[in-house]
Amino acid sequence: MILKIYSPEGLVFNKEVKIVSFRTVEGDMGVLDKRAPIIGKLEVSKLIAKDENNEYVYMLEDGFVHCDGKNVIIITEAMKSPDEVDPHKFMGG
Repeated sequence: MILKIYSPEGLVFNKEVKIVSFRTVEGDMGVLDKRAPIIGKLEVSKLIAKDENNEYVYMLEDGFVHCDGKNVIIITEAMKSPDEVDPHKFMGG
């Protein structure tokens, strides 16, 4: 499946991945290929995506997720690597 992440800067991530995990307002969620369609509201949380050889970890500042079974599209206010984030200040800064 293809994971695409958009922020105010535009498309900031676009890769084929095997699994994506994140937190919605309903709780933690993991998405695999061919998942039933969903639309959800994201919380400020860590996103983890894995492909055959790599693990990608980012902090998301809430937003929305849409999954159609082939694509996972995330729209967020901010996406940063964990080492760029002060967890006590990450809420728009």
